[in-house]
Amino acid sequence: MAAAGTEQDRSYRLARILALALAFGILATIQFLYFQRGLIPGDAFTYLAAGERLNDGHPLYALSAGDRPVDLHPPFWTVPLLSPPSIAVVLRPFALLPGDAGAYAWWAVCLAALGITLVALVRAIPITTSVAVIALSIPIAYEIGVGNLNAVVLALLVAGWYFFIRSREAATGALFAAATALKVTPGVMLWWLVTQRRWTGVRAFLLAGLAFAGVSILGAGLSAHLEYLGIVRQTSTAGSSDLSAAGIARFLGVPTEIASVLPIVLLGVGFVAVWALRARPGVAYAASIITMLAGSPVVNINWFTLLLAILAPIAWPVHRSTSARAISESSVDAPRLQGAANT
Repeated sequence: MAAAGTEQDRSYRLARILALALAFGILATIQFLYFQRGLIPGDAFTYLAAGERLNDGHPLYALSAGDRPVDLHPPFWTVPLLSPPSIAVVLRPFALLPGDAGAYAWWAVCLAALGITLVALVRAIPITTSVAVIALSIPIAYEIGVGNLNAVVLALLVAGWYFFIRSREAATGALFAAATALKVTPGVMLWWLVTQRRWTGVRAFLLAGLAFAGVSILGAGLSAHLEYLGIVRQTSTAGSSDLSAAGIARFLGVPTEIASVLPIVLLGVGFVAVWALRARPGVAYAASIITMLAGSPVVNINWFTLLLAILAPIAWPVHRSTSARAISESSVDAPRLQGAANT
């Protein structure tokens, strides 16, 4: 029996090594080909330019004389930033660095966030993570190359689940709120917390969200936030990207009027699915991640990197016999039960 067990262990270790070598070999090859264009993290420069505009007292969602150039792509976007003002506020200190250093410093933050997330997943579920990296190798390569904030959002989402499993609801709520402040679509995770009846997490999400909003308004001004609401409306219609549900529907010949409402429909379907799956926290969490992408009118190739977050419930699972309601009620009833035991 011992010899058989040792042989199985050796086979598993070999499979793990081969899977990791194949996955990251493929990723490294694609990354090498991508970097033939040069080490230019385009999204990092977009965020840096936004931070610079705020530091210079210029409008955030328009280019003024002397601003760093930013590519515009009508009709998909006609403004120099599609993200909430909060990312520009985050980049204000980076914009104080000389030249382009701020963009590369932010890029380093993104690479660290993605790297730490991948290492954590590999340590927990090496073969499953390797398969996911192979499947998402092109989006991951793009994410690495552009310095997009999705890397940070991914780390926040995975960390949120990690703390959820350890019954640290306040940390989970705050992390999900931080992701929402940067990208908006992770707001779906608030609904997930509600369906899980994690009221401490819900309160933490709302309180942290208010704090992040206050900092963002102080750093970018109320007018920029009001203007961003108009940008959201524009991207939800004519500005929807080719890889969004609306863009794919248009490509398949669906009339624009119908295609433009598809992300909203899918968002509603996703909310219903998260509620229906509430007794299975991990599956409901995965449904929330998919809803974030399906319900967004703007989706680029690197956005699919966020699907790596679905691995978190596999890496750190809830006990099979524990329902979402049991988790919630046990955290509330434990002190009462302990008191009853002591009487």
